[in-house]
Order: sequence, then structure tokens, then C-alpha cells
Amino acid sequence: MFAALLFSTMGVGTFVALSLGILAVVFIEDIGITRAQLGLVFAVNSVGAAVISPVVGRFTDRMGGRGSLVIVAFASAAAFLVLGLAPSLTVLVGGSLIGAVAQAGSNPATNKLIAEDLPPGSQGVVTGIKQSGVQAFVFVGGVVVPSMALAWGRLSAYVVFAAFAVSLGVFAMWFLPSSNRSRHVAPDVRSGRLPSDIWWITLYGFLLGLSGSVTVLYALFTTESLGRSIVAGGAVVAVVGLTAMPARIMWARHAERNHAYRSSLIVIAVLAIGASLTLVLAGFGPWWVIWLAAVLTGIGPSSWNSVGMLGLIVFAGPEAAGRASGVVLSGFLVGLGIGPPLFGWIVDSTGSYTTIWLLSTVASVLGLLTVLLWSPQDRSSNEAAIASDR
Repeated sequence: MFAALLFSTMGVGTFVALSLGILAVVFIEDIGITRAQLGLVFAVNSVGAAVISPVVGRFTDRMGGRGSLVIVAFASAAAFLVLGLAPSLTVLVGGSLIGAVAQAGSNPATNKLIAEDLPPGSQGVVTGIKQSGVQAFVFVGGVVVPSMALAWGRLSAYVVFAAFAVSLGVFAMWFLPSSNRSRHVAPDVRSGRLPSDIWWITLYGFLLGLSGSVTVLYALFTTESLGRSIVAGGAVVAVVGLTAMPARIMWARHAERNHAYRSSLIVIAVLAIGASLTLVLAGFGPWWVIWLAAVLTGIGPSSWNSVGMLGLIVFAGPEAAGRASGVVLSGFLVGLGIGPPLFGWIVDSTGSYTTIWLLSTVASVLGLLTVLLWSPQDRSSNEAAIASDR
């Protein structure tokens, strides 16, 4: 039940931004906005979350995981309703800003709960499960939301997700105990210093976020360049989510069992490069190649978070898990937020998607170089501190 709660929190907390990509065609037609403007809405969510993530992380360390999780649930519900009702670009931006609060809080809240309540050795699988919640919502959203929006309008789809988010918040208040744990904080934690590993993961996250942000244009690419329906476009996004769900669990389990944080991120960066190059091929070859790109995206760049989040829990320890989450998430969301308006503007200007796939490839290559240069610190002191805390 604990893992399911974290799984659902990650899903609702991040689906505000993800839904913009799934319903890209609907928003463009309903409100009369351009691809670049839709990318701006996405960027407001991602960059807004990036800006407030360090503050939210510190707040989470002070408040505890339970209260932070409840805030994520209710902020998500409010954002869903605003997006469903939005008649204009301005209101759409407002909903995106509310969603930024949920986006910024989802990882710190869930990581804090894992660090507080689970011993080392059992954190990997739960981290993978909760990170797969993001992709589960991508899959369900990609399959269900376009059909619901076409049949009954986008508001109907968003009301369903808002109701689920409210139910989640109420359940969390009942199920999770209040955080009353009193720990002695290590000097490094009191002084605000984070291990250098956190900064390496943050840089990697920024580059993988920039590379992976092209995913928001998968549905549009499928409908506009490949001539497929909006349902097919949503299905491509759904495949990313479907493959990433087990991949996130397996990556986190592998990384924890083998202390393979760095090597796992290396392979993920290579898969990200392969996904971007496959997208280039899809524009010139048979249209079904997009499915291969979706699978590579799911098992590669869309799964880096499970390893990255588990790594920061291990390296930062339970006392600083929220703060470290805020830092890493900030870097990731900056990359994730810069991409869509830039890539949307390039497509609007050139009418071609090839350039953005190549830019995505470059970002993935830089991510690979970053993790190759990273030399993780000895984790024994971190793990000993965690063990003594318990």
C-alpha cells in the first residue's frame, strides 16, 4: 500500500505537464495557440517547478513527507480543473503554474518518505515502483485521454484525474502517520553542504531532461509528419510509458543491488542517443519506426529518474533527501522546460522535426560525457549514517 501511494503521487504530480503533450492537438485547436505557445505553457510548468524545487525540498525536510504529499495531491487536482476549463492561453499558463507546485513537490515528498521509512537494501525497488507511476499515467493518459477528449471534451478527462488526486490526498492523511522522528543531524547537513555526487546527478539530469523533452512533441510528430490520427499519436506516448514502467523498477533494483549508479546512467545515456537517432530515421523511413523510438525512450531517457532519485537518497541520506531531491529536480526541470518552447519554435519556423531530433542527440551525448567524468564518492559513510539513524 505504501508503494502504491507513492506510485500514485508521482503520477498525479507530474501528469499536468505530460497531459499537455498528449492533448497538444486538442489545445491548439480549442484555444487557437501555436506549437511554440504550447511549448511555453509546458515550460512555465517545468521551469516554474525548477525555480521553486530547492525551496520545496528544504520545506519537505522540515515538514516531513506526509504533509508534503498531501499538498502535491491537492495542487494537482486544482491544476487539472484549471486546464480542463481554460478558455485562453493566459488561463492555461495559470493552470500550468499551479501544476508546477505539484511537479516540484512530488519527488521530494516521496523520496523523503522512502528515506524516513525504508532501510537500505529495500529502497531500490520501491523507488523504481514510485518512479514508474509517472510512466503509468503517461500510458493510461495516452490511451484514454485523447478518446475521452474527442468524445466528451477535455474537461471530462481532467475532472477524472482531479477526482483521483483529491481522493489520493484524503487517503494519504488517513494512511500515513505524522512524521515525529527526531534525529541528530550530521554537521554537513546542518551546514547545508550536499555531496558532490548530487551536483553530478543534477547536471546529468539537466542534459537528459533537455534531450527527453522532445517527448512532448511525439504525438504532434506522429499526426503531422507521419499522417496518423490523434489516437495513434497518444498511443505512441503510451508506449513510452508502458515500457518505462518495468524499466524504472529494474534499473533501480539493479543499481541498488550492484551499487551500479554510474554504469546504469551510462547505459541509459547510450539508449537516449539511440532513441534520438531513431527519430531521425522515422522522418525519412517507414512510419512504424516511431514505435522503436518510443520503446528506446521508455527504457532509456524516461527511466533515468529511478536511478538518479535512488542515488540521491543514498548519497544525501535521510536528513537531506528532500533538499537533494529539490536540487536534482531543479536541474532536470530546467532542461525539461527549455526544450519544448525551443523545439516548438524550431518546428514552427522550419516545418521540420529533424533538427530537434539532432539537438536531442547532442544533449544525450553531453549527458554521456558527464556521467563518464563522474567519479562517485565512497558511499560507506552515507550508508553507515543511515544505518545508525535507524
